[in-house]
Amino acid sequence: MLSGGRCCVSFFFLVVWWVNGCFGGDPYVFFDWTVSYITTSPLGVNQKVIGINGQFPGPILNVTTNWNVVINVKNDLDEPILLTWNGIQNRKNSWQDGVLGTNCPIPAGWNWTYQFQVKDQIGSFFYFPSLDFQRAAGGYGGIIINNRDVIPLPFAMPDADITIFISDWYTKSHKKLRKDVENGIDLGVPDGILINGFGPYRYDTASVPGGIAYQIINAEPGEPNKDTMGCIDCKGQIIIIQVFETCHT
Repeated sequence: MLSGGRCCVSFFFLVVWWVNGCFGGDPYVFFDWTVSYITTSPLGVNQKVIGINGQFPGPILNVTTNWNVVINVKNDLDEPILLTWNGIQNRKNSWQDGVLGTNCPIPAGWNWTYQFQVKDQIGSFFYFPSLDFQRAAGGYGGIIINNRDVIPLPFAMPDADITIFISDWYTKSHKKLRKDVENGIDLGVPDGILINGFGPYRYDTASVPGGIAYQIINAEPGEPNKDTMGCIDCKGQIIIIQVFETCHT
């Protein structure tokens, strides 16, 4: 009886250890992305841009530090592509950084699965195509790495995390831009500035044509502690920034 009792107790501890071992690792998250051309007119001219899952800019990759990220990328373009993860340390696998030399391009019609760990990082980063001027056609998006609950932030928790992309934009396709560079032709001044893929607000009817979609971003985190006004003028686009907090990072 005693011998049997010891066996039962040993088995109980074995089961508990096995369960803890199974669920004690860093979690995995999985994404399926399709990269393809979509038609839009950010500056009032219809053009093909590179979208991800039909979005331009692409979806926000919202993860938590130490998570293992698995992204299956299907290339529906008519040329090879690579996506790089700007600012991500790739501590677990440096062969996933998505640049020529460490990764082979994903051929048209093929897919590739990126696997990396966002280890010991928090903050805002972004991804973009790293080949052949494709970033000039889109294919980029934001990365947010949150802190784990067990590790508190060294500052007050923000009310929100808003990703804003401000980018030069040409109405020429990235292929024509690439050809111009190959032929020694200067690219010249960009045709405009995009904010999160949108064109300028029509603040001046003479400068900005009608029919251009624009975006309004409201930042209202609650009771203001300090009112600070800022203004950014990006070639016809005016952003007024209301700052509510006393501490910033």
